[in-house]
Amino acid sequence: MSLIDDELASAEAQSIERRQQLAKTAVALQSRLKPSALARDAVEELKEVGGDLARSGVDVVKRNPLTVVGVATAITAFVARKPIIRLFRRNPSKVRKD
Repeated sequence: MSLIDDELASAEAQSIERRQQLAKTAVALQSRLKPSALARDAVEELKEVGGDLARSGVDVVKRNPLTVVGVATAITAFVARKPIIRLFRRNPSKVRKD
C-alpha cells in the first residue's frame, strides 16, 4: 500500500467514526427534545426555584417577623375592607341587648 492509500483508509475510518458519533448525538438530542422530557425538565426546574423561594421567604420572616405581620395585616384588611366597613357601619340600635 502506498502512503496515499494509507491516508485514504485512515480518512475513511475517521469519517465512519465521526458519522457514528453524529448519529449518537442526534439520537440523544431527539430524546431530550421530546415534549414529555421537556415538560419533566421544566417541572424539576420549577421545583428547585420554588424551594429556593420558600427558603428565602422563611429567612425573611425570621429576620423581620413584625414587618411581615404588618404587611399581612394590611393585605388582609385591604382584601376584606368592604365587610369590615359594613361591620363598623351597623346601626347600634339594631343590635340585640340580652
